[in-house]
Amino acid sequence: MRKQEQKGKITALYERLSHDDGRSDESVSVENQKRILEDYARKNGFTNVRHFTDDGVRGTTFKRPGLDAMVDEIRAGNVATVIVKDQSRIGRDVVEVGLLKRTFDEYNVRFIAANDNLDTANGFDIMSIFRDVINEWYVADTSRKIKTVFKSRMEKGLRCSGAVPYGYLASKEEKGEWVIDEEAAAVVRRIFQMVMDGQSVNGIARTLRAEQIPIPSEHWKRIGCPVRANSYRDPYAWSATTLGYILKRPEYLGRKVLGKTVCENYKTKSTRRTMPEEQFVFEGAVPAIIDEETWHNVQRLRETKRRTPKRSNAPNRLTGLLYCADCGAKLTHHNSLVQGKYIDDAFTCSRYRAPMEDCTIHYVATQKLEAAILSAIQRISWYVRNNEQEFVQRVRKASSLRQEEAVKDCRKQIVQAKKRHAELDGLVKKLYEANATGKLPDKHFSRLLAEYDEEQAALEASMTEWQGLLDNWNADRVRMTEFIDG
Repeated sequence: MRKQEQKGKITALYERLSHDDGRSDESVSVENQKRILEDYARKNGFTNVRHFTDDGVRGTTFKRPGLDAMVDEIRAGNVATVIVKDQSRIGRDVVEVGLLKRTFDEYNVRFIAANDNLDTANGFDIMSIFRDVINEWYVADTSRKIKTVFKSRMEKGLRCSGAVPYGYLASKEEKGEWVIDEEAAAVVRRIFQMVMDGQSVNGIARTLRAEQIPIPSEHWKRIGCPVRANSYRDPYAWSATTLGYILKRPEYLGRKVLGKTVCENYKTKSTRRTMPEEQFVFEGAVPAIIDEETWHNVQRLRETKRRTPKRSNAPNRLTGLLYCADCGAKLTHHNSLVQGKYIDDAFTCSRYRAPMEDCTIHYVATQKLEAAILSAIQRISWYVRNNEQEFVQRVRKASSLRQEEAVKDCRKQIVQAKKRHAELDGLVKKLYEANATGKLPDKHFSRLLAEYDEEQAALEASMTEWQGLLDNWNADRVRMTEFIDG
């Protein structure tokens, strides 16, 4: 039997169990690992044992309390030997495990993997390198299989997450389905209507807080549903972030949207927002809370900067809706309060006296604009009531002529952007390979990688914008039908 080589120092027995390990094999439980390591230490004459344990931690994560505590003891010179059940317990990342083994060598720590028959006291074991590679491959292969299963489920319209948006509840009758939470849905509808009425997001937050409307987490807590974030202090502290998240959710239209994020790296678990074309969208799969016209109008209004006048409660209701007939720029609202009365209440071209693109003032009084809009609505309403079929045909014809070429061009741009995005992915992969083999110096590698990243980011932004235009054009038919029905 081997004796303890450095008397007085610790024999570190390290155990690790991830959630995946716990589900797959009871033999690797923490209690079982401790029993195996204690038996091994006793039979081989190792004394002064101390356990370092990480329970429920992935092998690709190397920020672990137990492992960090053991490494601190090693660097303090207090450890003579480290014993694990097998090499995978240390970790499943070839690079990180190699660095950890280098730390063992640097501080003259003996490393033993009991079940793998590995003992650094016997010299270099080349098989340990292959075991580290296999251990990491196991994680990569598991990650690939999980992604495949998730994708298969999402293609069938099945959810992979139990998260439910504010305004809905998980159905008790049908697993994975949602039903409307009427109390929360009423708040959602009110929020959308307040935006339509011209209120700012911060103004809406102040109103809801003043009326003591519970925030989503507090609402879920009160009705006994799972709460994702329970660290809040004020149950009525609505924020612009929370409201913005509610206002942009497509689920309120009745859409089931799956695959909104994707895991990019199985080691770091870093995720990214997916592009619209990567997502799985099922129209009408959930009960709608907001009608399509209201939802699209709110998205358009939120894209417009609406500055609240200093002496007014809300921006003018026409702000963001009027454009210059000559240059196409938005019309800006102006007013002045003199002796308790508003004067100069009018809209002007935002490019008037602009440094680069000068346009005339196009001064139009708000009162005249509202009168003209009302008159136009009345004329169109009369015409629709008396000539409904003719009106529908004229609108569809005008809309088709105006949008057909634009939609065709937009779709072409999206296809080209996707193709270039895929080409850049291939180029980035080749960059890494060339740099790893020494064919491409680090200086050129960093410069080219930054350029490719910048181009990809620009393409993603453009594709999002083009997809938004397509969504708006598709909503035109819905708006026309609802206008006639209204």
